[in-house]
Amino acid sequence: MSFFKIRSIQSKILSLFLFLLLIVQLVSFFSTFQASKQLETIQLTNRLSNAKDVFETQFSNRSYYLSAFAETAAKDYGLKSVLREDNKSFLVALNNHRKRINSDLAMAIDNDGLVFAQLVTYKTPQGKTKVRIGKGQGAYFGQDRELFAEANTQLVKLNEQLYQLSLAPIKSGSRNIGWIGFGYLIDAELAMELANLTDVNVAFVLGENDDKQLIAADQYERLNKGNIAIESVIANPAGDYVRELVPLGQLAEQGISAVLYKSKADLLASIGVEWLRLALLIALTVALSVVGAIAIARGITLPIKQLVSQVKLISQGNYDQSVEVDGSKELKQLSDEFNQMTDAVVSREQTISFQAFHDPLSHLPNRNSLLKALSKRKHAQQDFLVIQLCYLGAEDITDTLGYQVGDDVINEVAERIVKTNLGLSCFHLGGENFVLLADMQDIAPLVEQLLAELTIRCQYENISLHLQFALGIAISTLHNGGQETELLQKSNVALQHAKKNKKPYQVYDPQFDQNAVERLFLTNSLKQAIEQDELTLFYQPKLRLSDMTISHVEALVRWQHPEKGLIPPDAFISIAEKTGQMDALTRWVTQAAVNQYVSWQQKGLDINIAINISAANIMDKSYPDFVIDLKQAHQLSDNAITLEVTEEAVVEDAEQATAILCYLREHGFKLSIDDYGTGYSSLAQLKQLPVHELKIDRSFVQHLSTDESDKIIVRSTLELAHNMGLSVVAEGIEDETALLWLKAQNCQLAQGYFISKPLPADVFEQWIDNTPYQISRTKN
Repeated sequence: MSFFKIRSIQSKILSLFLFLLLIVQLVSFFSTFQASKQLETIQLTNRLSNAKDVFETQFSNRSYYLSAFAETAAKDYGLKSVLREDNKSFLVALNNHRKRINSDLAMAIDNDGLVFAQLVTYKTPQGKTKVRIGKGQGAYFGQDRELFAEANTQLVKLNEQLYQLSLAPIKSGSRNIGWIGFGYLIDAELAMELANLTDVNVAFVLGENDDKQLIAADQYERLNKGNIAIESVIANPAGDYVRELVPLGQLAEQGISAVLYKSKADLLASIGVEWLRLALLIALTVALSVVGAIAIARGITLPIKQLVSQVKLISQGNYDQSVEVDGSKELKQLSDEFNQMTDAVVSREQTISFQAFHDPLSHLPNRNSLLKALSKRKHAQQDFLVIQLCYLGAEDITDTLGYQVGDDVINEVAERIVKTNLGLSCFHLGGENFVLLADMQDIAPLVEQLLAELTIRCQYENISLHLQFALGIAISTLHNGGQETELLQKSNVALQHAKKNKKPYQVYDPQFDQNAVERLFLTNSLKQAIEQDELTLFYQPKLRLSDMTISHVEALVRWQHPEKGLIPPDAFISIAEKTGQMDALTRWVTQAAVNQYVSWQQKGLDINIAINISAANIMDKSYPDFVIDLKQAHQLSDNAITLEVTEEAVVEDAEQATAILCYLREHGFKLSIDDYGTGYSSLAQLKQLPVHELKIDRSFVQHLSTDESDKIIVRSTLELAHNMGLSVVAEGIEDETALLWLKAQNCQLAQGYFISKPLPADVFEQWIDNTPYQISRTKN
C-alpha cells in the first residue's frame, strides 16, 4: 500500500483537485445517464401508447365503417329489387356496393343461412386486385347465428382467410328476408398498412396463452421463417422489444389479438447520447484542471519547501539562520512566527535539559544524572562508594506540619549535603532520598564525619525538629559485573536493613538479597498454596498428667512446597498477616483439623484438637460463624475443638474480643489463652475473658529444672488459674524432671519435645500404637 501513499503537499493538492473533478464528472455523467434512461423509458412508453391508440382507432373505424355501410346497402331498394331476379344481376349489384368501400368480401344470405351470393377479391400475379365468386356461394353459412345481429362486426374465417365482417338484415316491410354483409381481409397488407400508420410492427395471432398461431404480419416472412419467433416477441424474456397485445375478438372459442411490437434498439437509435463527445469533453476538462492544479500547488508549496529547509537546519542544531518567505500575507506571517518559534525552542530546550537531569524541588542532579555518573565511573574503572541516604520521620513531618514544611526540610538537608567538604557528588532521588558518590575510602570515618555535618535542628512554627539519618552503602568493587542500577538496588537494600534494625548505617551484604528474594517468593506463592492445598497439618500431642493419657493435640500448619520442600510456619505466618491472607489460612487449618477430628473419631480415637486463631479472626465476625457452621455440619460434640488465641489479640480490643469469645463459648468451643505471660494482659482483663484454659509460654517452662524463678512464676500461674477455675497447659517440656514437677503442681496438660515433636497425621497414628502413654479413645 505504500506505493499509493501521497507524501508531498503538491501531490495532495493535485490529488484533491483531481478527486473533486472526478466527483463532479461522475455526478454529471450519472445525471446524464439517468436522464437518458428516463428519456428512453418515456419515449418507449409514448411510442407504444400512441401506436396502440392509432391501431385501435383504425380498427374501430373499419368496424364502424363496415357496419354502417352494410346497413345502408341492406336498405338499398335497387339491391332489393334484383334480389328475386337472376343471381347474376344480384352479384353485379352486390359488386357495385363492394367497390364503394373497396371491401374484400361481399355476401348475401337467406333466412335459412344459405349463401346465395358471395364475392371475394384476389391479387393477380401483376399485383392487380380482381373479384370472383367465393367458394362459399351455394353453401350454408357455417358461423354462429350471433353474426346475424344488427350492426355486429365479427371476425370470421372464410375460404382459409380471416375477415373482419359486418352483416345487416334485408327487410321487406317488417319481415326479414335475408342478410347482406361486407368484410375486410386481415392479412399482411392490413398489417403493413397499420404498421405504417403506427410506426411499429404489427402481427395478428390466433390462440391463448403460449399457444399462438401467426395469421398475418408486416414482417411475415421473418416471423414465418423463424428469424423472429412471435412467441419470443410476446414473452420478451431478454427485454429486447416493447410490445402490447390488443384483443380483437373470438374465433371458434379462440382469441384473436394484434401484437404491436418494436425493437428497443430501433426505437432508441434516434435518442442515443453522443458518449464519445461527452468523453472528449471530460478529458479536456481534466487536462485543463490538472494544469491549473499544478500551478496552484507549486505556488503554495514553494514557501513551504523553504520552511522545511529551515527545519532541517534546526534539527541539526543550527539555530543561527532565519527564514524569509516572499508571497502572500499569510505565508509572510507564517515565516515570522516560525522564526519566533525557533527562538522559543532554544530557550525551552535549555529548560527541558535542566529539568531532565535535576530535581524540580532541590535543583540537585536527579536519577538521570546519577545513572550517567555511575556509567561514567564504571567505564573509567574507578572504585567508589554508593551511599543512599534518607532522614527519618519524613511522613510524620508532612502529615503534622504540611507539605510546605516538608519541602523546606528537604531543601535544608540538600543545602547541608552540598556544603559538606567531603568531596561527595550529591543526587536527589525525590522526597527524603539522596544518593552520594564517594571515592573508595574507609567507610566508618566517612560516615561519622558526614552524619556530624548533617545533624541539624530545624525550627518550624515553634516546633524544633531534630533530624536523624540512615545510610545504606554499596561498594562498587563487589559488583563490577552488574548494571549501574544494581548498585542503587544494593544500596537501597542496605538502607532498608539499617532502618529496620535502627542502625545509623549498613554496608550491603549479599545475604540481604537472598533473604529478600526468598521472602518475595513465598509472598507471591502463599495464595496459590492455600488455593491448591499445598498446606499440611502436623499434630503435637498433649499429655493429660492426671492419668498420663494422650487426650489432646495441637494442630500446627506446615507448607509442603513442590520446589522448596517443607516450610515451617515462622517463614510464612507473618507474610499471611501482612498480605491479608491470614483469614484464608486459618479457615484452611480449621477445615483440615475438623476433617481430621472426624476421621479419628471413626477410628475410635477421642482426641481434642487445638487450633491457633489470630487477632484478625477474633476481630472478624465471619470466622466464628464459619467455625460454628463446621461444628454443626459435622455434628461435633462440645469441647471437641479448642481455639487458642494469643494475649496480644485479646489486648488489642478487649471489648470486641470478649464478645466474640463469648459467642464461640456459647456454641460449645473450648477457649485457651496462648503464650500466657509474654503479653500485656492484666488480671482484670483475664477475669472478664470467657476462656477455659491458660497456656504457659515455653520460655517459663524450658528451664524449670534449673531456674527457681521460673518455678515461682509457673507455680503462681497455676494457683491463679486454678483459683479462677481454669485449666493449664504447659508447653516446651524438654525433660522428665519438668514433667514430673508440673504433675506434682496439678498442671492439667503438658506439651513438648520430651513427649513428642509435631507429627503428620499418619505418623502420629503410628506413634500412638507404640507410645508408653495411654490413648483417649471413644466409648463403644
